[in-house]
Amino acid sequence: MTEQKISVREIVKMMLLRRNVSLSSLAKSLNDKYGYNITQSNLSRKLINETVKWSEFQDIAAILGYKVRLDENKSWSGLGAE
Repeated sequence: MTEQKISVREIVKMMLLRRNVSLSSLAKSLNDKYGYNITQSNLSRKLINETVKWSEFQDIAAILGYKVRLDENKSWSGLGAE
């Protein structure tokens, strides 16, 4: 069974909706809290184009009250295995 992949954009949209926060407010918070120089338009473009960096995604999650976590797949059987 193949897992359905979800885009970074969809994840960020879900977090924004759950927190009732606008993309403009998120961009302002990134600028204020982490020293970014990003506009709502630029952030939107990064999400649409899937060019959000891992560190940016972690900062977005933190601002919205989430943690990004990776869990080891215990059933992993090596490269090339499906």
